Amino acid sequence: MLHIRLGNAVAALMLGGALILATAPKAHADDGRSRCQNRVEKASDHYRHEVREHGRRSEQAAKAKAKLNAEWDRCYTEAHGWYDPNRREWRNDRDWDRNYDWDRDDRDRDHR
Repeated sequence: MLHIRLGNAVAALMLGGALILATAPKAHADDGRSRCQNRVEKASDHYRHEVREHGRRSEQAAKAKAKLNAEWDRCYTEAHGWYDPNRREWRNDRDWDRNYDWDRDDRDRDHR
């Protein structure tokens, strides 16, 4: 009787350990995407601020846009996707720099 209980306890511990190990990578991946999302949102807000303050063709806006592109590239490398702050979704195609009008804003006050 004691032998059966000990066997069940060992089996339960092994199953619990396997479940913990199986779920750990997913939690880590979600945390990585969360950090990427926060960095992208911050860089996007900074870019929009620079466009509002200095215009879309300003040096400040160009630097902020380069930073945003770098964050997207970093996220794509780390999380195999990039966060679109306008659509509030993750995308898998590496297309943020092609055919994506993410910085179009009709309220843009370009200083020409």
